[in-house]
Amino acid sequence: MTTGLATPAWAAPLGDGRRALLLLALFVLSWTLLEGVVGAQFQQPYHLMQIVWCRYAVHLACLLLVCGWREPSRLWRTRRPLFQLLRSLCMLVMPLSFALALVGGVTGHTVWALFWVAPLLILVLARGWLRESVPPLAWAAAALGALAALLLLQPHWPAAPGRLAWPLAMAASFALYVAMTRQLREEAVQANLFYTAAGVFALLTPLMPWVWVTPSAHDALVLAGIGVVGLLGLWALDRACEAAPVSLAAPVLVLHLAGMFGIESLARGAGPSRGQWLALLLIGVAALLAWRVSAGPRGAPGTSP
Repeated sequence: MTTGLATPAWAAPLGDGRRALLLLALFVLSWTLLEGVVGAQFQQPYHLMQIVWCRYAVHLACLLLVCGWREPSRLWRTRRPLFQLLRSLCMLVMPLSFALALVGGVTGHTVWALFWVAPLLILVLARGWLRESVPPLAWAAAALGALAALLLLQPHWPAAPGRLAWPLAMAASFALYVAMTRQLREEAVQANLFYTAAGVFALLTPLMPWVWVTPSAHDALVLAGIGVVGLLGLWALDRACEAAPVSLAAPVLVLHLAGMFGIESLARGAGPSRGQWLALLLIGVAALLAWRVSAGPRGAPGTSP
């Protein structure tokens, strides 16, 4: 017997695209906390590679405590070990490209302004490699996000254009990591997370005697916090890529840009300029478009074969 009452939209179960978008929003939140709040608490400077190494050391320790204490082999059991390790390299290329860009004289704002072509690159990979049908609104949202980054960060272009290769490599490595994570959606999430950290940890370990600075108790807690928050964020990203095609939710990543701008504005005590207000408006429109795109039901355009 039917009641004749339709289920309200707010009470309907989330589709795959919406679930992926919300998981990506959790990833964005953890990323923003990692970069803008937790990472700002150090009492003394550390080499970026030491911070990355400590992050993944804590990441691995948490995985062993939570998932591997009964059966550790579950962490490294995978059908695609080489693919997993290649994906892990993306997590090393990202911070390394960032550091090399700064050493080459590219400003931090310029690096991040160029990084936000990453959602567009994700869509390119989704279409060309993953064979997903990318909705036009997804392209529009990603393009608005890239434009908003230019308006918000106001980059200063270096005299030697070749130096911009490093920020673009940073964006490409992140986009490739997301696409490769989608390819690993049939693998256990704990294995994906293990290999993400294990490859970076192994490659950076020989470097540690050259860059190591013993942290204070306070800074050791900050490093532990970076590892825990980072693990939560990568778990959310992995589950988002498992839930739905990356083309459905990738444009929402640009919310990180708005979050970081908000934190910086609070620290400076200054409000946005006119151009920055426009950029924030574009980010809001991009997020709304991403929400609209994510509503596609399973099997609709945007899903992979």
